[in-house]
Amino acid sequence: MGLLIRTGLFVFGLAFQAQALLEERFVSFEDVAPSDAHLSITDAPILISQDDFLGVHITANSLASDLKAITNVARSVKFGSATNITAWTNATIGSAIIAGSTNSSLIQNLHMKGLLDTSDIEGKWETFKTQLVEKPFPNIARALVITGSDKRGTIFGIHTLAEQSGQSPYHWFADVPAKKHAQIHALPKTTIHGEPSVRYRGLFINDEEPALNTWWARYNNATRYPLNSEFYSHVFDLLLRLKANYLWPAMWKSWTPPPGNIFFTDDPRNQQLADDYGIVISTAHHEPMQRATNEWNETLLGPWDWSKNKANITKFMEEGIQRAGTNESYITIGLRGLGDEAANTKNAIEMLKDVFKTQREIIKKQYGSESAVKQVWALYKEVASYYDAGLDAPEDVTILFPDDNAGNVYRLPTDDEVDREGGHGVYFHFEYVGLPRSYKAWNSNSLSKTLKELLHSYYRGAKKIWIVNVGDIKPMELPLGFSMDLAWNAERITFENLPEYLAAYAEREFGLGEEDSTEIGSILLEHSHLVGMRRYELVTPSTYSHLNYREAETVLARWKSAAQRAKTIYSRLDQEVKPAFFQLVYHPVVAGALYHAVTIGVGTNYRFALERRNSANQVAQQVLTDFESAYDLVEEWDSMVSGKWADMMSQALYDAIEEPKMWAAPSRDIVANLSFVQLRQDTQFSLGSLGIRAEGSLSPTEQGRWAESVDASMPTTAFAPIVPLLTPYSPSRHVDLFMRGNHRVPISWTLDPIPVPWISITPSSGTLSRETGSDTRLNISVDWSQVPSNYNSTVKVGIRSTPARYPYFDQFHIPILNLEVPFSDATPNTFPETDGIISIEAPHFASASNSTPSFTSFPYLGSRSNSGSVSLRPFSSARTPAAKESFVKYSIYLFTPSPALEVTVYINSGLDTDPKLKMQFSLTLDSQPANFTRVLGDYIKNPYAGDIPPEWMDHVADNVWTKKVRIEGPIPAGRHDLVWRVNSPEVYLEKLVVDTKEGKALKGSYLGPEEGFRFT
Repeated sequence: MGLLIRTGLFVFGLAFQAQALLEERFVSFEDVAPSDAHLSITDAPILISQDDFLGVHITANSLASDLKAITNVARSVKFGSATNITAWTNATIGSAIIAGSTNSSLIQNLHMKGLLDTSDIEGKWETFKTQLVEKPFPNIARALVITGSDKRGTIFGIHTLAEQSGQSPYHWFADVPAKKHAQIHALPKTTIHGEPSVRYRGLFINDEEPALNTWWARYNNATRYPLNSEFYSHVFDLLLRLKANYLWPAMWKSWTPPPGNIFFTDDPRNQQLADDYGIVISTAHHEPMQRATNEWNETLLGPWDWSKNKANITKFMEEGIQRAGTNESYITIGLRGLGDEAANTKNAIEMLKDVFKTQREIIKKQYGSESAVKQVWALYKEVASYYDAGLDAPEDVTILFPDDNAGNVYRLPTDDEVDREGGHGVYFHFEYVGLPRSYKAWNSNSLSKTLKELLHSYYRGAKKIWIVNVGDIKPMELPLGFSMDLAWNAERITFENLPEYLAAYAEREFGLGEEDSTEIGSILLEHSHLVGMRRYELVTPSTYSHLNYREAETVLARWKSAAQRAKTIYSRLDQEVKPAFFQLVYHPVVAGALYHAVTIGVGTNYRFALERRNSANQVAQQVLTDFESAYDLVEEWDSMVSGKWADMMSQALYDAIEEPKMWAAPSRDIVANLSFVQLRQDTQFSLGSLGIRAEGSLSPTEQGRWAESVDASMPTTAFAPIVPLLTPYSPSRHVDLFMRGNHRVPISWTLDPIPVPWISITPSSGTLSRETGSDTRLNISVDWSQVPSNYNSTVKVGIRSTPARYPYFDQFHIPILNLEVPFSDATPNTFPETDGIISIEAPHFASASNSTPSFTSFPYLGSRSNSGSVSLRPFSSARTPAAKESFVKYSIYLFTPSPALEVTVYINSGLDTDPKLKMQFSLTLDSQPANFTRVLGDYIKNPYAGDIPPEWMDHVADNVWTKKVRIEGPIPAGRHDLVWRVNSPEVYLEKLVVDTKEGKALKGSYLGPEEGFRFT
């Protein structure tokens, strides 16, 4: 099944030839001789049994359209039976495409004649097989035969042929053009695809105001237009091309006009069309018995209160089941309140017992038995606490575990629950409206974090249903397709091959060569990492530190770099590919960069204003320019493809830091809190109009308010600009010079001779002006080979400028410490102390226990680490007591003794999914015994979020749990080992930051300091 190297990674150069994302290829485009074993299907007709499923017929017609778009060759689709095969065609056919389910007359005929063996797929779920068959019928020389084990197996096989030939699943939803090929050849091989890892896989259309509803109305030239069968035909087509089969339809309440979307009545054809296509219809977690919440009219039917209005609610449910009829359905049971709220009852558990009993009676009356149709009970928010308290649905009912609305799965089956007859599933969010903050405008999902949570679900046995909340579908194409690919084959996607997966995705969508596709995949992976730090809606001007560790400027630089890379690719694309690239790559990355430029820019502007920098005004103007550029992208959405997607990106995003109802999405974009300085005014003369900001220093902010009788200047003493300590192992340092006076008067500056020969500072002189730039950066470097051993002093560098009312002279300070790690201790992956801090990314451990389970690295998983995370594997054995015996060691070197170490531990966010195995970790020093402690506290009740850990409300948006561990001393100078242990494979360490000064060295930041120097 495809070409892999031994580590499980795709050999990318060969992956394009052997893989179509996850599926083994069975077509190629080489020009081969007629005698070759390959079979040309370039103009082959499509033959389908008349007695096959209607969904197979629909898909066959789609295939004909797809192949015409690819080859520019029209072909017929013939429906009939084996007995009249000759009548289908007027002449002998050199090649054909035959597709059908195992119980269709056409496939059965081939099987009975011994030409096709179906025994290897019969009885399997949604599986298909491809092979070449010689002389399948007298007038057909050879055929590519696609055989499905059932209806959807056949449909998936036909759509996979279309995809491998050049048609993207997103041909309509992202305007991906068909890849043109002069020839298509079926390969001389037999392939089998399936069974899927997860039985029911699909999406939930939700929170569809203002974007989806407004767009569809505009698309139909109306103020309001129902999501009808035309709309859903595109949704069904997308689902099936993604090998999905399950849908929670759109259902959001509306007041303009009321009541909102109702799948079953907005267009009476919707439900039947779903069944025709092969889509299983269910309803959202709070919509029981195939009824939409918006169908309940309290004026006519009374309150949605089981204790007061049971009869009307029961009748309402009965009508939903009757309406579902024989259409393939997955019935949601249980009862919550209207509007996605908890039920209005004093004893919810007793109420739900009665609700279950009544619902089961309704189902038995309609279908003949209580278990005759599939049923699911969603443990969303407060409902999970009822399950934890002992309430359970009947054994044949699927238990659907949700995430916490923020991408952390709430609960998974324990070892004694996993064999449940009805199985278990997961409801996962890619967008959300609610506390602590809504996120729905753009895709802000980390693929690696999604992979972690969904793989856990698969490993733990929650594989009956995966349903993902995608909001308006757009712009969630990538996480939707990724999750459906994972649900189809959970063994194929790994953390290691994420780059190859994304490159193959790029090749499928844009048809570019290996180099460009690899670059696009890399851009998408960088986007995934950046949004994984924090979702857009939760980034404020103060999220990333403007003072410490160059954090804000580093984050913004990464966004801008990714955006420039996307722009470079875009500029080289053919015009027909640009709309798809704009939607799937360009807008996510470029709009993301602009959002961070605006948001971080507001914070930079405020800091510069506090420092009285002239450039505060320039930053403010740039913020406004970027704000306008961001809306240019919205208007480009509205105009491209002849206005097809107008209003789809109408959800506002830009917001103020504090305003009422902070959980809700903004109704209109705003930029707030910009500051300006008076450009014609000088700073008071005792300070001078040249400002100095040493990296990490508050000196210029302190000088923003000044009292000459107290504060010494020329040079500054009490608030001197001091760069962080420089050692042989520290990063480079810098000093910024800036104008803080009359912008009409240029400032010339020069450094005094540096007191020591081994420090270099560039530039050493220059002029600041409004024409050439009002800021400049001085970069400091040290030739450590020339620094005296054990040197420990501060070098003061003088600076002078003109014109100045009072002769301008100031100094910035460069502390130097030249201590080196002894050669014997400078072993690989040893981290020396730098300015009281040691920052270590988790995959860079020095040694590990030789045990099972053992620690392994997970590349790309982490928001505080660029190299990934570590956790225990194999997964199953890491859920046993043996887990606590395994460890990794992180080697550190202290130059001075420490009374105690304070370690900040960054753990990839996740919840206690097993009440019998709550997450624990231990961090000790050297030979200290293990000291396990809980990652999370005991859960507390929240009226809007359900039972949550105490850390959740304030820190779930961080995407990590940050823990403080104090290691008592005294700890002598020299080499030591930090020893890390966990009790579960679901605890992933991202980073350790050691403060050797008992918490006094580590400065405030969101991401923590980047990894320090490491011996290699």
